[in-house]
Amino acid sequence: MVDYVTRDEFNELEARVTVLEGGQSPVAPPNPITNGIQAKRIASLIGLFGVNTFSSLDEHNQWGSWPADYRPDSVIAALQYILGDSGHAFRIREYHYAGREDMQRDWLSQIVTAIPGTEVTLCVGANGSTNDVPSMISLAADPECGVKWIEGLNEPNTNFGSGEVPFNVTLDIQNELWWSEHLNAKVMGPSIVAGTPHPEGWITGYCGNQDNLDALNTKFDHGNGHYYPPGNPDIANTGSSINEYIGGLWGVYAQKPIHLTEFHPTLYNNEGHKPDQSGWSGERDAYYTLITLLRCAQNGTIGLWWYALFDYGTAYLCGLFPKDHANDPRPVADALKNLCSICHDRGDKHGFEPGKLDIIVSGMNENMDYVVYQASDNRFLVPIWYSAKDENKVEIIVSFDKAKKSIKVFDPMESNVATDTRHDAVSVAIEMAPGVMIVEVNA
Repeated sequence: MVDYVTRDEFNELEARVTVLEGGQSPVAPPNPITNGIQAKRIASLIGLFGVNTFSSLDEHNQWGSWPADYRPDSVIAALQYILGDSGHAFRIREYHYAGREDMQRDWLSQIVTAIPGTEVTLCVGANGSTNDVPSMISLAADPECGVKWIEGLNEPNTNFGSGEVPFNVTLDIQNELWWSEHLNAKVMGPSIVAGTPHPEGWITGYCGNQDNLDALNTKFDHGNGHYYPPGNPDIANTGSSINEYIGGLWGVYAQKPIHLTEFHPTLYNNEGHKPDQSGWSGERDAYYTLITLLRCAQNGTIGLWWYALFDYGTAYLCGLFPKDHANDPRPVADALKNLCSICHDRGDKHGFEPGKLDIIVSGMNENMDYVVYQASDNRFLVPIWYSAKDENKVEIIVSFDKAKKSIKVFDPMESNVATDTRHDAVSVAIEMAPGVMIVEVNA
């Protein structure tokens, strides 16, 4: 009697031969992977990212050259440069001041029409008051403006030339927002400046006492913070990591979901590498941004807004682009462009039910992590990230229970072209330096 191999067994043997021919040691697939890892929708990752824009500050030279070129065409071109034909959209965050609602309504509707799926948050701008709330609510009620969140006072404990805003004024604004909750928009709290470590101490210090904090916490659905890490944002137990920061906000804000409506990885970095300093690295900005986004998606953060789309005049060289999209994009803009391209989803990216992937990633150290996503065309996308201060490389093995039609490896900080492709393979080896790699799997 002759025992014939099954088709699956033949595919696995053929995959091992392919690995050998590629000059790598064969890796036995895990045996068995019975349940697999439940994937999330890839749009849940890309859709967390947003950018701060400042159309409402340009009162006299409408959307012109100060603090940057925020005319709708320039903003649309910048966003489309990054998004391409990926099928995704980024969020935008805007200040609001009474008397500028018609200008802002026109601006928002042009952006949302040009890039469907754009979600907007509006906040009461710095030094604002309850007088700014009714007109902001009117924009939130207009479906053409795409407003999903309305937000309290921007940084009330920062001196923008008028001193710290008294707590009772901040609470009055929050009360006015809360009574508008019948709108489709969710209500965010004020973005009280909270540094590291222990952001909760900054917030309780501003509120003054527990009764004030308790009163504030009853007037919003989601907490809100601004995150400017002093070093690598994803190194655990530093007091300033993204997980510690979100944990502090979550605790002080009554365990409500948290948004980070401003983020820049090196604008206030203690490593001496701010964007206007010698030694600044655009590649470092890209690296820190991608790992922060991945960690935020994992720890339940609701959104991560980069500060800002364009440089804020000459005071803050912090843009994804300097003044407008026509200038050379900074490395972080290109890294995000590559991420969107690799993780494209042009189908029903929110309506499908993601499946499970039989995967094991071996060889990782304590500073590495990965998560499984899926697109609506059934491709699995597995970002793997390595958060470290040094440049030591680590070889990891990505293995599957059964051979896959194709396995592709991408480095989004370099390009959107695969660095390795395997067909009918059960594993792939990746040599990782600190950074991000994405494994695309067609099962």
